[in-house]
Amino acid sequence: MENHRVLGLLNFVVATAVAAVAYTDWAIVADVSLGYLYVLPISISGLVNPLPFTLALGVICTILSDMFGPPTPSMYWRIVHNAVYLASFAAVGFFVTAIAKQRDRMAEEVRHQRDEYERDLAQAAQVQRRVLPKPLTLPEVELAAMMKTARLLGGDYYDFFPVSDDIVDVVIADVSGKGSAAALLMPSLAVALRMRARELEGPAQVIKDLDEVLKQVTNPATFVTMFYARFHRLSRVLQYASAGHNPPLLLCSRTGETLQLEEAGPILGILPSAQFFDTSITLEPGDLLTLYTDGVTEQENQRDEEFSVDRLKEVVREEGTESAAAVVAHISEAVFSFAGQKEQADDLTVVVLKVL
Repeated sequence: MENHRVLGLLNFVVATAVAAVAYTDWAIVADVSLGYLYVLPISISGLVNPLPFTLALGVICTILSDMFGPPTPSMYWRIVHNAVYLASFAAVGFFVTAIAKQRDRMAEEVRHQRDEYERDLAQAAQVQRRVLPKPLTLPEVELAAMMKTARLLGGDYYDFFPVSDDIVDVVIADVSGKGSAAALLMPSLAVALRMRARELEGPAQVIKDLDEVLKQVTNPATFVTMFYARFHRLSRVLQYASAGHNPPLLLCSRTGETLQLEEAGPILGILPSAQFFDTSITLEPGDLLTLYTDGVTEQENQRDEEFSVDRLKEVVREEGTESAAAVVAHISEAVFSFAGQKEQADDLTVVVLKVL
């Protein structure tokens, strides 16, 4: 529909230009032929119309030039004059139409490549979603998560998986940047963590091992923030380490207080000899741990206000008695409701662990 509107408008311009040149040649300029000005509407016609239409327009313009231009001294010169004009108009029509066809072929090739690229991205996005874990409920612990990417592919990553009958590992990470470049690291993170988690003693060792891998496969401009936790279900001990990631929120069911787990080391992939350390705390039944990326707290509304950690704390406190999946849903709803029509600027990821 839009193409037809543009075509109609350009043909209206062509007709108007032909009429303007003919009128000027007939009524305003008496002694000089303005037939050469028909080249402009013929050129426009060649860009948007089939060649026969443009050639027919060239014939019409030749006739108009002969009718409204100054008289020629003899029939011979009249024929020569018209033949030159007709040949010139035909040459312009052929040349411009050829350019238009080449342009259309290039545009079609670009569209074809774009469609293939979008199909590849869609398939990659499906793979990315499939490697993410489903909600998990085990004795003493419940886990749920949500990730909403700002683009088709995202640079956030989360995972949770049992490493033994007693231990469940939980991880959230944010790769610098957005889109396909950042998303390429996500499968690497998943594979590296799953392979090494059972071999290493604690979160700090896992993060340190991953830091060495990242420095080998990425450039210094690419970095990753990560929070890695290991929950011992029987003792309810949470062992964790952070690599510059947003401090998770811990809602204590007994006191109703919301704490931030602020202990952290440097971000991954930058420092040559980065050191990381483990911190351990004991949780109680009903305690709720909320992990998130900065896409949650930094999401803006239409007044350019950020959702903020304080608003996240409020949602966690109000909904903390519900299941992990329900808390994730409430956080997601609160963020998107707060944003309104404001475009999502960054990937948004939430992981909730609830002690049963």
